[in-house]
Amino acid sequence: MPSERTRSALFFALLLALPAQAWAGDQFGGFRDYVDRGSLKPFTRDLGGLLGAAAFHSGRTLGFSGFDIGLRGGYQFSPSRGDEVLRRAGVKGFGLPWVQAEIGLPFRMDGFIRGVSFQGVTISGGGLRWGFPKRNDLPNSPNFLLSGVAHSVVHRDFSANQYGMNLVASMGPPAFTPYFGAGFDRTRVVVRDSLLDPTLAGEGATTLEGRLTAGFSVRPHRFVYLHAAYTHTHGRGGADCGLGVRF
Repeated sequence: MPSERTRSALFFALLLALPAQAWAGDQFGGFRDYVDRGSLKPFTRDLGGLLGAAAFHSGRTLGFSGFDIGLRGGYQFSPSRGDEVLRRAGVKGFGLPWVQAEIGLPFRMDGFIRGVSFQGVTISGGGLRWGFPKRNDLPNSPNFLLSGVAHSVVHRDFSANQYGMNLVASMGPPAFTPYFGAGFDRTRVVVRDSLLDPTLAGEGATTLEGRLTAGFSVRPHRFVYLHAAYTHTHGRGGADCGLGVRF
């Protein structure tokens, strides 16, 4: 098994591999200029792929009164085919960061909230996780949970909402824990303004897409963790990442 220093280096290498343009400029600033009936649904898929990212980083719940706070990020390597909103604006890879806080609840449940105001987009969201059949802290024993998440999105040119559900499994010692997830995202985008087709104002598109995730969490300190994962949704690859403090 690689050393903690090596695992941490691999994690930060992944972060550095994400193009800087994903965190600079206005990724969604071309929506009003380029959205039309043909591009609305592909754009909805891409936005939903970001919103559903990094909704989990372990199959183990926090436990009652546990607490977790950190930064999360979701990134997609390229826009979907037909997403002319992003393609015509010159966007290649794109992503979103947010702040997330979690708390352990009774009955093997966790609650979490997250949000960000970034590049003209304001996102607020949260969800619940339920561990089953029970939390297992034995070495190399699996943990399972169901994770549900929902978001509301406001932009000057569109609004959106997203709902997602994932089945998650993890196994391994806290110092290095692989995790896997499978689920879906349902996303709806409603147009506020379109220069190409003014009749689109008030209309929307809805998508339902599957998601697969495989990643790992590293804990270099008892209370500090880092996580990174590869995701695949609606035919596109992406990455989840994050760091936080967990008690």
